[in-house]
Amino acid sequence: MKKIILIFYFISISKIFSADCISGDCFNGQGVMQYPNGDKYVGQFQAEKQSGYGTYFFANGDKYEGDFRENQPEGFGKAYLANGNRYEGEFKKNFPNGKGTMYYHSGDVYNGEWKHGVKDGYGSMSYQNGNKYVGEWKQGRKFGQGTFTQNNSASITGEVKKPQKPLQPNPMNEKKNTPFWSS
Repeated sequence: MKKIILIFYFISISKIFSADCISGDCFNGQGVMQYPNGDKYVGQFQAEKQSGYGTYFFANGDKYEGDFRENQPEGFGKAYLANGNRYEGEFKKNFPNGKGTMYYHSGDVYNGEWKHGVKDGYGSMSYQNGNKYVGEWKQGRKFGQGTFTQNNSASITGEVKKPQKPLQPNPMNEKKNTPFWSS
């Protein structure tokens, strides 16, 4: 029993030194938590964890606004990436998961299903040049039945049988050099 209490004590102490509650109630309530790396969270806390609605500001300029559970995006949220991309939709355990829309800085828009941070399931990609793909996706790539329309005119319907190399997603807190958080 002493080991468990001692471990809990050191975990609690490390949290105190790793972040500062700069205003409000960062244990059970509304507060503002500042992290040593420059990140900041403004929102609801439950048992000293980001839980409920809040906004997380990353030092690199990324921002997540929405539902949190156990210190992770969970539920509906919006991610504004420093590169100009924006995602709105469902999150599960730190990843876009479920239905969501990605607005790319290039003008392309993907609306559809996501799984573990990448396009997976049924969705449509409207490209800035007028082309559009509507169909199935697997691990971030076109795969299965789909229709490609070129410049709102000629359409090709068929099956993509061999997708390109699948993308490997990483969660939000490990977002550097990952498909979603660096796209």
